[in-house]
Amino acid sequence: MTKFTIEYNPYLVQCIFKKNNKVLSSNNKIGAKSGERLQILLGESVNWKGLLEEIAIACDDDEVEIFFRGRRIDFDDLKYAVGLYRGNVAFSLKFKESKNDSDVIRELDRIFSDIKEKNIPEFNTENEEGKDIFDAYEEVKNGIFEVSVIATMSSGKSTLINSLLHTELLPSENKACTATIARILDNDSMEGYEAECYAADNQTVIHPRAAVTSEILREYNADENVTYIDIEGSVPAIPSNKIRLCLRDTPGPNNSRDENHERLTRTIIKRTNAVVLYVMNATQIGIKDDKQLLKDISSEMKRAGKQSRDRFIFVINKCDALDEQKGETIDSLLNDVREYLKDFDIVEPTLIPTSARLALLIRKDRKGEKLSRMERQTLAQVNDFVESELLHFEKYATLTPTVREKLQKDAMEYHEDEETWDLEALIHTGIPAVEQTICEYIDKYAYPMKLKDAMKDIVGILNELDMRAKFEANIASNGDKLQRVRTQIGTAQKKHAESKKVYHDYKTKINNFKLDTLNEDHEQFEVEMELQTMLKEYDGKTKVDKVEADSLVASFQEKLEKFQRECEGKLNREIDIKIFRKCSEMLEEYSAMVSRILDDIEIEGYDFKKINSFDKIRISNINDIKKRNEQDRFRDETRWKDNPERSGFFGRFKFWKPKEISYTVSVKDGVDVNVKNIIVDIMSVFAASIKENISSMFSQSLQQIEEYKMAFYENIDTLDCKIGDMLNELEQSTRESEALEKKVKENRAMAEWIGNKEREIQTLLTF
Repeated sequence: MTKFTIEYNPYLVQCIFKKNNKVLSSNNKIGAKSGERLQILLGESVNWKGLLEEIAIACDDDEVEIFFRGRRIDFDDLKYAVGLYRGNVAFSLKFKESKNDSDVIRELDRIFSDIKEKNIPEFNTENEEGKDIFDAYEEVKNGIFEVSVIATMSSGKSTLINSLLHTELLPSENKACTATIARILDNDSMEGYEAECYAADNQTVIHPRAAVTSEILREYNADENVTYIDIEGSVPAIPSNKIRLCLRDTPGPNNSRDENHERLTRTIIKRTNAVVLYVMNATQIGIKDDKQLLKDISSEMKRAGKQSRDRFIFVINKCDALDEQKGETIDSLLNDVREYLKDFDIVEPTLIPTSARLALLIRKDRKGEKLSRMERQTLAQVNDFVESELLHFEKYATLTPTVREKLQKDAMEYHEDEETWDLEALIHTGIPAVEQTICEYIDKYAYPMKLKDAMKDIVGILNELDMRAKFEANIASNGDKLQRVRTQIGTAQKKHAESKKVYHDYKTKINNFKLDTLNEDHEQFEVEMELQTMLKEYDGKTKVDKVEADSLVASFQEKLEKFQRECEGKLNREIDIKIFRKCSEMLEEYSAMVSRILDDIEIEGYDFKKINSFDKIRISNINDIKKRNEQDRFRDETRWKDNPERSGFFGRFKFWKPKEISYTVSVKDGVDVNVKNIIVDIMSVFAASIKENISSMFSQSLQQIEEYKMAFYENIDTLDCKIGDMLNELEQSTRESEALEKKVKENRAMAEWIGNKEREIQTLLTF
């Protein structure tokens, strides 16, 4: 019998795999997967047959004993997978529970309470929002997890959200959905829903908080003054005992009256701490506007890697509209979707086919809500969904073994009683698969990572205090060592004084920061050529019947609007990527410069990397630079904050001025119209507008570059001052050995307590 060990830590997202007590290295196929979520590993993917099958191949034995150490909820997933395994290996399981989330929270609460009671100044420092680390801990622990629903028109996005709410709340007509950005905060204690409306500045209240219905929300949507609707109420299938869910419904780029919506959608795609439900219409795969969004998703997946891929869930809605008699099956549809997404380099996507409409009607009927005649006819499909396996959508979905098994088990139980066939049909609609996938992501991944983030700052301060205490104790009891350290401090101060050239050279490089290979004149020329090509289609159309003229001009207007959106998206992406790459290069230079400076400072036992305030100005990634360059706006009594107009990279620009394209022709019936002249007139106005907007975009890109330069400049100056201040502080604190010894004696108990707390948290993180 081969013994195989799995130790899984969701807080660090780390698996340790051992075969007969020997750790599998990163060169091993299984060992190379040590940094991925267990739930993902249990499923199949490209060149990966699922963890159990891979273990069977690696062990090459008829009997394998798997010892699992970790949380019980993660072990249950492994146990489900073993139950589903149909291979030739006899797997047996042993389990040792390390800690569950409740244990971790209880321990963390105790540790934070102990630290707060000590009233240590370093822990009471408030940030720019007036909050200390204890406030930050409570916010993260009881935080909000966002699920953004994005799509193009006619995908059934609002119906999908309503199905998650178990009621018809959001208006589902295409026209009504174009107006606003709805954000729904889960509150399981509420019976109905309450909403508050804000203007485009996200501050001005248009409609104060009040109870709402679908009819009232329809009125809000129609109100030209309303941009944001904040709704609070129950999202029944998603528990809010750990993290409160926020569902965000954002208008797609092709059905928005607000120029900011497309940029907001791109900003949402770039967020790393949220799940994105991308809703596609099963009957319209591959529409033009869909491609623009998928390019942004693909770009984000390439930048952020595996973790980013997991948070995108592609919901293929309206799958009940497929005609099996024409060969339109779910299998063939999902294969088409995979091939389509592969064109954007999106591989191994999470795909869930659904019928959100039927799911919503089943839930409305269960609640006793009145259905229309058409809705009752649609509800009659319940029997079809029970009897036809082709309509068992959850069987075709990309699910982890645990979720799949749970749904199958529930479906079997509901099938035993004809009175609950509607609940079986509900599972087959695929909507519960969406809900369970979100729940699993939150429970088994997002929540542990949020807890880890909650500990980050306090661990940093403990590390610094522990390092300082050990440093002072070490030199206070040894005169020779103290003298050696003071000599090192003096040398470091001289080197720091001489390092001005390093800072100067780096500032020179920052000053040369500019957009390479992207030229405004070239872009203007390209646009001019494309517009001229569009005009040629109407050559010779000088005498056209009025009815046909109306159609031709309307079609031309639509082409211009599409061209405008595509041009904006293309330039946004090109400029954003150029700036991102440049900032990445500058960041590498900056990191190398900091390393050179610190390498020159050698003070025995003193680690600058553990100084918490110093760490905050080191800049470790592009997001850090972004934060230094954001101008967030807050409103009083807000539950969310949003500023899509200034969100850093990808979606930063607010330059586009949509041109209202219209024409008026006063002619008698039967008189021919000179369509060419009308088209030329429209084009001349549009061309001037689009060129002006391109110039505005390049001007704003230059402004953005200058702002990022300033962020680097300020950080360099702060870094320089901070190093100088720390060296001066060290020089002062080590000046008198007697005072140092007295300080060490007074703080001995505190130093021991700090070391213990540091070890407690590290033990908690590493199980």
